[in-house]
Amino acid sequence: MERLCEDLVSGILLCLPTKSAVRFRCLSKYYDEVVSEPKFATNHALRSKPDQVQGLLRFTGRMPDKILYYSFHSKPNGSVPEVVPVNFQIMASCNGLILGVSDSDLAVCNPIVPDSVQIIPKLETPYGNSGLGLAYDPIGFSSLDFKVVHIYKRESVHLPENTDVYCFEIFDSSANSWRESKRKLFLRNSTQLQPHFYALKGQAVYLNGLLHWFRACGDILVFDVEKEETTLIGMPPILRKAWRQNQNSSWFGAADCFLYVVYVSRRQTLTWVLLDSETSKWGLVRNNIKGLSRVSHPIFFDGERLGMKCGPKKKLLRLFHLKQGEWKKIGRLPRTTIDDKATVYVPFIPTLAPLNSGDPSSTGALQILPNMKPINKKCKKRKRDSVDRKKGKKEKRKP
Repeated sequence: MERLCEDLVSGILLCLPTKSAVRFRCLSKYYDEVVSEPKFATNHALRSKPDQVQGLLRFTGRMPDKILYYSFHSKPNGSVPEVVPVNFQIMASCNGLILGVSDSDLAVCNPIVPDSVQIIPKLETPYGNSGLGLAYDPIGFSSLDFKVVHIYKRESVHLPENTDVYCFEIFDSSANSWRESKRKLFLRNSTQLQPHFYALKGQAVYLNGLLHWFRACGDILVFDVEKEETTLIGMPPILRKAWRQNQNSSWFGAADCFLYVVYVSRRQTLTWVLLDSETSKWGLVRNNIKGLSRVSHPIFFDGERLGMKCGPKKKLLRLFHLKQGEWKKIGRLPRTTIDDKATVYVPFIPTLAPLNSGDPSSTGALQILPNMKPINKKCKKRKRDSVDRKKGKKEKRKP
C-alpha cells in the first residue's frame, strides 16, 4: 500500500509544470527527495514538451551584473522585465542549464533549482566570449552529467600560411576535470583577410549531440561531444553573402530538431534550415508578416514563434505566431538600456536537473531566477496616479 501511494505521488508530481514541482519541495522532506532524484528529472523531461521555452534572458558584456528576464506567458499589462540578481556573465546555455563566469571562475547552474550549482575548475588556456559551449541532454545523458567544450586556436610554425588549427578541451561533470581532445581541425583559408573575419560569432548551439560554432566568414564548426569528431558545414552562396553583410541583425540557433538562420528583410523573413549536415544542404522559407516594422531584429525562433526587437530604437520586444498570424508584446527595454554587439538573448527552458554543488560556500553568490524582483514598479504607480488625477479633473468639470 505504501508503494502504491509513493507511485501515485510520483505520478502526480510528474504531471506538474517544472516551477510547480520545485515549489512542492518545500512541503516536506519526502517531496524534496522525490523531486531531487535524477530519475525523476529524466522522467519529467520525457513527459514535458521538448524545447518548451518560457522566456528570454537578456544580458550584455558591459553590464554582466544586470540580467533581465522576459516571460512569454505574462499578461499584456505585466510585460515589465524582471531583474535577475546574479554576479556573473552568461557564456552558454543548453536545455535549462546555464554556464556563467565571474572573476575568471566558471560555474554551471540550474536557474530554478536553489543551490544547484557546480563550480568548474579554471582553464589554463584563455577563453573568449564565444569559445565555450555547453552540452546537456536530459534524455540522452544522465541527469547529473553535462559537458563543457572549449574551442581555441593554436599557432604552429610548421603549417602553411592562412591555416587555422582548432583544438578542443572537454570538461566532464562526472569526472570534474578538464582533458585535451585528440581531435583537431585544420582549416585552410582561401582568402587572406583580417583575423576577425574568421572569428566565432555568438554562443555555441547544441543540437542532437553536436555543438555548432558559427564563424563570421560564413561556415559552421561542428564538434561531436560523444565521438569527439569535428567537421565543417558550409553555407549556400546566397546565405553566406547575407550572413557576412547582416550577421549582426540575424539569428541562428536550434529549433524543432533543425538548425536555423533567420534574417529579416524589409517586410518579410528569410529562414534557412539545415536539411542535411553531411552534404551541407539548406532550405529556404519566406514568410510575409503583416505589421512587421522595417526596423526589426530577430532574437528568438522555435519553428512556430518568432521573437523580434521592433521600433526605431529596437526597445519593443514582440512575439509573432507564424501559424496564427498574431502579434504579442512580451516586454520593452528600459530607457537606460541599449543593445550593442555584445548583447545576447538566451532562451530559458526550465528543467529539474540537479547538479553537484561541491563547496556550498562558493555557491552562495550565484543566485538566479528564484529571487527575481520586478523593476519599474514606481513608474507604474506614478502613471496610474496621473491617470486617476486626470479622470478626477474630468469628472469635476462635468456639470
